[in-house]
Amino acid sequence: MNWGHRLKELITRNWREKIISLVLAFLFWFMIKAQDARNMPSYSMPPPRLPTPTSPAPSQLTPVIPPPVQLPSELEPMLSPPNAGTSPVLSSGEAIKGAAGL
Repeated sequence: MNWGHRLKELITRNWREKIISLVLAFLFWFMIKAQDARNMPSYSMPPPRLPTPTSPAPSQLTPVIPPPVQLPSELEPMLSPPNAGTSPVLSSGEAIKGAAGL
């Protein structure tokens, strides 16, 4: 086979699919170009915000902390926590046996 025959066969084989792919490629290129020309994004940073000076809040808007709530006597604990005042003596494990009920 010579090169001329191979080139002709390469071009004429599946020519419909090749034309459709060229048309689609042109349409996609045209759509991207039109979108790029229409929407030019600015990639520059916006200027920094300057803090605006604020005046102190009026006395009507200052937070008011309520006084602490007094608990009624029914809610106070009646029992002290276990071993609150004494620490067990750890001599030969007697305190552990007594605590475990052995």
